[in-house]
Amino acid sequence: MLKEEKIIKLIFQGDKLIEVLIELYEEAPEDEDMVMLKIKLEQKERRYIGDNFFEALEKLRQDLEEENIQIICNGSALNVYPYPMALSMGSGRLAYKLSFGKQALLKDLVDIFDCDNTLNFVSILEQRNFYNDWLNSLKSHRN
Repeated sequence: MLKEEKIIKLIFQGDKLIEVLIELYEEAPEDEDMVMLKIKLEQKERRYIGDNFFEALEKLRQDLEEENIQIICNGSALNVYPYPMALSMGSGRLAYKLSFGKQALLKDLVDIFDCDNTLNFVSILEQRNFYNDWLNSLKSHRN
């Protein structure tokens, strides 16, 4: 069971910034075909299991959003999203920085748990809407 530790930032109630340790497991202890995130927040340990890291991160983000907490990492940035094929074939650790009207390239790949402070960190819904708008922008550029 490989484990990696990373420090990520959280913003509480829009203004209080804290750093927390997140543990990344390539194989969840309960199911080696799944990945797992583990984070300790306010003395409570939370575990999120998914088919890939992006899915597990979304589960974490959903819980945090309900508590008015924003996670600050590339995986929660407006214009960062993985290709569906990459999710089905890998661990979902990498995603693309997207630009309207432009196909994503290998040079646009970023680790979802790293943090590019120049990005705009948003809710899950805002990120999904951007991704859908980006897909539509590719269709309109082909015509």
